[in-house]
Amino acid sequence: MTARFERPAERLLHDLGITEPGEIDVEVIACAVATAVRYRRLAVGDARIVGLGDRAIITVDDRASRVRQRFSVAHELGHWHHHRGQRLICHGAADQQDGAAGCEREADGYAADLLMPRFMLEPLVAGVPMSFDLVYQVAAAFGVSAMAAALRLAGVHPAAFALVVEEADGRRWFRRSATLNHRWFVRSNAPCMSVTADRCGLPHPNVPFAVPAPQWFLGQGVKDAQALYAIDRMACGRATHLIVVV
Repeated sequence: MTARFERPAERLLHDLGITEPGEIDVEVIACAVATAVRYRRLAVGDARIVGLGDRAIITVDDRASRVRQRFSVAHELGHWHHHRGQRLICHGAADQQDGAAGCEREADGYAADLLMPRFMLEPLVAGVPMSFDLVYQVAAAFGVSAMAAALRLAGVHPAAFALVVEEADGRRWFRRSATLNHRWFVRSNAPCMSVTADRCGLPHPNVPFAVPAPQWFLGQGVKDAQALYAIDRMACGRATHLIVVV
């Protein structure tokens, strides 16, 4: 097997002959690895998986959006691949058992590889500037949420950028792209953190405009750099800031 398909989810897609985003049918893929998917109301969580031997059943909350259901199935398939035979209880970050957080990250990574494989995504974004328009294009093409698409692009797109996310509860976190200068750090108190499209007089929330890079970054060589900044209001009250170094 070539390095192109060295990641297990992508190798599975290749072995199944799946070459286009529209062919990524999570129920069919689950069946191929001896896993049945069923939809019903769950009291806790979006999905769960129960396995015995080499077979498993994934149960997904039937009230979730289709985008969320697809990611949940892919996430549980990640557990089936990486953690078969283990007992994990993960209802939320606050009550995860020891080691569960790492398992959840592994399952999320598998889901991203399965739903947005590099061998399909890289040709789509080649030569296309990083922007919220691209985020929504990827989300539509692969049937994922805008946030999932943005986070995946941080690992795939060649541009140097950071995503800063403000949750509805005020919690703030960020994700840096693979090519952003490793000596640069995102400011925790960026002066334009609360900038909105209305205050800037922009016609649309996600229209980028030029800002000095030091407004958002600290680090060696940042003082003379420039960036493009845009803000977008995503689902669940999130404000997502995109800062692309130019």
